[in-house]
Amino acid sequence: MVDAGLVLDTASLLAYSEGVPAVGVQIAKVAYRQEQVIIPALCLAAAYRQVSSDGLPLLDIVGDLDSVVVTPVDHNMCPVLGGWSRLLGSMDLAQVAIEAAARAVVPIMTDRRELLGEVLPKEWPIIDL
Repeated sequence: MVDAGLVLDTASLLAYSEGVPAVGVQIAKVAYRQEQVIIPALCLAAAYRQVSSDGLPLLDIVGDLDSVVVTPVDHNMCPVLGGWSRLLGSMDLAQVAIEAAARAVVPIMTDRRELLGEVLPKEWPIIDL
């Protein structure tokens, strides 16, 4: 099994679709280490809902990258997903926290460091967007 090296949230996916280099650089670093980039399905769906027409092709591509795994919502995660989404204000961010917490400590790329501190330890590795 390949280790996870990064979890991307909705804001990171939208930044990627807008051509923000920092996101692509992080994806490349993880791929170079032969680790996986985790994209929660709820984040990808939320990004598709918000993306501009110009950014749509990049969202189409990111899920097909060899190092990327789009993780589904499993029925077993629904109780935690529902509870954490109350604290975090969104299902997609709750899935980000669940995916990161379900593995060895995996960095999250986000612009919501403080909010994730509601459900994850304050020292969780966050790569600020």
